[in-house]
Amino acid sequence: MDLKNRRIAVRIDDPELRYQLSELLMKNGAVVHGARDEVELQQLLDKLGVEIVVAAVKPMRIGLN
Repeated sequence: MDLKNRRIAVRIDDPELRYQLSELLMKNGAVVHGARDEVELQQLLDKLGVEIVVAAVKPMRIGLN
């Protein structure tokens, strides 16, 4: 898939992973928009016409009792 000038929204909780993925996408010509939460992600979809969405949620943490 050609990423040149494609609008991509990224919603990933891990800051390091979000940064690395955004950098990789931008190096391949994509226009990357970061979303802080689901509301902002929906706004990017509605207002900017984002074509691709990359989202990840925090994994469930299992506590040791």
